[in-house]
Amino acid sequence: MNIDSKTLEQQDMKMLVHSLELVSARIFESVITLNQTACSNTPEMHALFDQWVSFLGEEVLRAAEETGELDPEEISKKIGVSSSTIISLALSLHRQGKIRIKSFMVEPGNNVNTEICDCMNK
Repeated sequence: MNIDSKTLEQQDMKMLVHSLELVSARIFESVITLNQTACSNTPEMHALFDQWVSFLGEEVLRAAEETGELDPEEISKKIGVSSSTIISLALSLHRQGKIRIKSFMVEPGNNVNTEICDCMNK
């Protein structure tokens, strides 16, 4: 089998350009979203966001009090947010002194970055 290195280089370059296009689009989308959010950060919006975070935090606290353990996957399914959000809330509650994280139980992941939108994986 003959492999043409120029063809491979061209394919690699096309893949690189496509990846850079996706990254650029995602960065642009993030900047626009951040700008829109910042522009609408009225006192009422800030209060609503604080209430939402407080509500989610209460759910995490409730789960912690029931069993003494937190299962981010289970809680996230129950209240409709990502497990990354639950972990962030737990860390925030730990920093506030509302809970004390004593250990982490982990297992191998699936190598999917949940912080990146699906559009980046195409």
